[in-house]
Amino acid sequence: MTEDEFQEFVAPFGDDQRSALVGLRTLILSHSTGLDEAVTTGRWLAGFVFYSTSGQMVYAIGPKGKAKVSFHMMPFYGSALLQQRHGEVLAPFLTGKSCIAFRLLDDIPVDALVDIVERGTPVMQQMVADHLDAGSRPSLKRT
Repeated sequence: MTEDEFQEFVAPFGDDQRSALVGLRTLILSHSTGLDEAVTTGRWLAGFVFYSTSGQMVYAIGPKGKAKVSFHMMPFYGSALLQQRHGEVLAPFLTGKSCIAFRLLDDIPVDALVDIVERGTPVMQQMVADHLDAGSRPSLKRT
């Protein structure tokens, strides 16, 4: 996704939503590598920007109602360690097992999000790669 495409994506939103989405994008792109970025048209979270590896969503950002934004973090969902480290500070913002919602980026513990992205992205990328690799191996048949 180009910068112009992202700006087109956030253009319809209010100032606070636009600012928060730009901030989340910057955070994700600054603290991870190797993720694909695209607006999803799929069944789940259609219209959100997905950050994925080998077609598997790692993060998703998008609007929540008219005033908030939503940040879905699969590494947080899948890691007991990240939940233990950041669950308490993220608790007021959690709307699900992997999702936080907030109005302003300044309202949330950004250092926790940076840690989740920095630690969680490579783990998710490796898990997806291992899963895809395992699927290409012939299965063992028991007789």
